[in-house]
Order: sequence, then structure tokens, then C-alpha cells
Amino acid sequence: MIKGQILNWCPIVQVAGVSTVEEALFCHECGVNSVGFTLELPHGLHDDLNVEKTKCIIRDLPSDLLPVIITYLNRADAAIELLCKTGGRAIQFHGEISDHEIQRFREHLPHVMSIGRITVNGDSSLQHVPRFQSPLWDAIILDSLDPVTGRIGATGKTHDWRLSAEIVRIASVPVILAGGLSPENVREAVLTVRPHGVDVHTGVENPDGSRNFDKIRRFASQALTAFRDISVC
Repeated sequence: MIKGQILNWCPIVQVAGVSTVEEALFCHECGVNSVGFTLELPHGLHDDLNVEKTKCIIRDLPSDLLPVIITYLNRADAAIELLCKTGGRAIQFHGEISDHEIQRFREHLPHVMSIGRITVNGDSSLQHVPRFQSPLWDAIILDSLDPVTGRIGATGKTHDWRLSAEIVRIASVPVILAGGLSPENVREAVLTVRPHGVDVHTGVENPDGSRNFDKIRRFASQALTAFRDISVC
């Protein structure tokens, strides 16, 4: 997949942590065009998902809803196997993966969209942008670090949007903003950072970890209105 093809999904409005067909289809009804499935994370199962369940959900999705596998896998063979088993059409490498391994992954699955992660944690974050300018990557997702736990992603914490805006400015690939987004702040985030997409996880979550339908509806509405205002795509 060439980089430009990701723009077919622009703006990207992604809800991560989806764990049922009902959640995914409700997202689609609200205008969400990408749903994220968390698999092969450092601490085992997350969002009550496994490979077989994810495969069954993805099988029932409409063609204009992009299924993204979110994983910490750092070996090409394991990532290839995961994509082939689930039917995901994009993969978000949330951990560290070498250029050699991502090259192997792209050689085997050139049609799968590859998204790399930058943790926005001070000015040094800008130094990571050049790595993702190569044809190996289709997009970058910007996420937050919890300084207490060391956890990256699904922290419920925002980061310095001024740095995110600078990454958007200098990057030659589309940038998706994540990190502490919610229905209450996503409009401001889009207007400030001007990304190609936004991603929400804990910001639309119920206490039991399921997706909150009212929050999804409001998040999608606020995000899509903001994207129309800035005409980013």
C-alpha cells in the first residue's frame, strides 16, 4: 500500500478497544471509520479480546470501516500471522519494531496499512519523526506516556499538543492524534494540532471497560465537525 492510500480514510476517526460487533457497528453508524482491536499486549489479554473473537468481529464489518490491529509485537513473522488470522487491514505497532522487521512485514503484506507510534514526551519526540518518513510506514500515531506507571497508550492522559502540532507540520506521512482524547476535548485537539485523524480509547470507556455509546456518538460528532472546519484532507 502506498502512503497516499491512507488518505482515502482521511479524516480518520478511530475508536480503539472495541470488543464486540455491536460496538463496532455503532461506531460506524456514528461516522467512525476505523476501529482498533488490542491484541498481543505486554500484559496479556486486553478488552476481553483474543484472535478468534477478533476474526469473527472483523468478518462482520462493512467495507468502509477499517479494522486496525493494535499490538506490541516486534517480530515480522508474529505480526504477519496475527494479521492473517484476524483479517485486519491495518496494524498499529505500539511497541518498538526494527526497520529490518517492518521491511519483512511489508514485503509479505504490502496491502496492509502500517502505523508507527511516537510517544510525545518532550522536545526529543521530534527526533523520532525522520524514521517514519520512509515508504515502510503509512502513518504515525502520537500517544501519551503515564510518568507514574510508564504505560504508553490508553493512559487517559493528554500530552503537549504544541509538540504534536509541530510533528504534523514536519511529517511527510499522515499523523493520527491520540492520548487522553474525549468528547469534551477532541474539538480543541483537532483545531490545535490539525492532524489527519484522531484516536480515542479510555475517553469513551465504561467502568467495566466496554465502549460507552453516548460518548462515542459525542466524540465522533465533535471530531467530524472540527475536521470539517479545518479542511485537513
